[in-house]
Amino acid sequence: MKVKEVDIYSLKETWNNLLKNNLLGDNIFLTWEWLSTWWKHFGKEKKNLVLLVMDENEVVGIAPLMLSKYKLPGFGSIKKVEFIGSRQSDYNNFIIIKKEAECLRLITEYLTDSVEHWDWIELKEIPETAKKAHYLEKLFRDISFSLRLRTRICNICPYVPLPDSFDQLINGLSKNMRQNLNKYQRRIKENYHVELKRYDEARLSVKEAMELFITLHEKRWILKGLPGAFRNNDTFRNFHMEIAERFANSGWLGLYFLMSDGEPVSAQYTFEYGQKMYYYLAGFDPEYSNYSVGNLMTLYLLERCIKKGFREYDMMRGIEPYKAWWTQSYKRNFEIRLVRGGLLRNFCDWITWNKAITSLVEKTKLSLKAVSI
Repeated sequence: MKVKEVDIYSLKETWNNLLKNNLLGDNIFLTWEWLSTWWKHFGKEKKNLVLLVMDENEVVGIAPLMLSKYKLPGFGSIKKVEFIGSRQSDYNNFIIIKKEAECLRLITEYLTDSVEHWDWIELKEIPETAKKAHYLEKLFRDISFSLRLRTRICNICPYVPLPDSFDQLINGLSKNMRQNLNKYQRRIKENYHVELKRYDEARLSVKEAMELFITLHEKRWILKGLPGAFRNNDTFRNFHMEIAERFANSGWLGLYFLMSDGEPVSAQYTFEYGQKMYYYLAGFDPEYSNYSVGNLMTLYLLERCIKKGFREYDMMRGIEPYKAWWTQSYKRNFEIRLVRGGLLRNFCDWITWNKAITSLVEKTKLSLKAVSI
């Protein structure tokens, strides 16, 4: 077996076929469409480190990695090997179809022996899938004798397991939640004709639907006095405009609107992949907040998911209070960090690993900041 560096764009025909058989799990954020588009928009200041593991003429593993540089004011800079998609992807991982222990050993050895001038390997947002998160930790502990290993839970990811019927779902909610949903449904239906429509059912192009969704998303955050995800962030906006088109072409775009008398009053930007709906971002018109249109939107989407035979509605990373209204089920995301020796490396590792210290350095503007490599 051997490892070689490749360009991510050269793997279009290979990537997703391997992903379907990934021993470490399949998810929308590991698709070639997501990661190649992410690289196009966010990869300009980073170095490609996509690694292919070959067993004779067979591709048995892909490591979707990159080299990033971060500046710590007053102390120099740190170079990290990390997953392509980091920060925007809720879940990251390797793609390995067999011999996972040997693949990870070869990947680590290649990074250690053939890639110069990196300080640590930082693998964030590895999802909990059966034994695999701890399994990766064990494998890295076994093979990384020359590197210091750190592991921790980095995020909690609530999800709604979907039963066979909508009645089962409703009966599983708290009594207070059921009463509130019934109240808001009665109230809005007394004044408006309400229905849920996907972007194409509303006769919107992907571009029109995304612009409408972004408007509703910004309205929601303006109400809180905050800018939202898209304001003053052209790179993020352009990335999602393109990924929406790509996902629509693949049948993965779930962009839904709650229509009130034909007008969109709430939206959810979701992805539909592998019998699962991924909830990414949402928005609503504050003028309809008395009807709790965000919760009604989720209710109607869950009903639609069940009718489509989906098994899970993934609310993804973050433990915002509204998620607890819908579910008590959650999975964990893990972080694995492999650190080379050296005073500056150990100092930067310490201040970015310790949560209390991290909070302090952010307040004093000493935290790591991404720069061009």
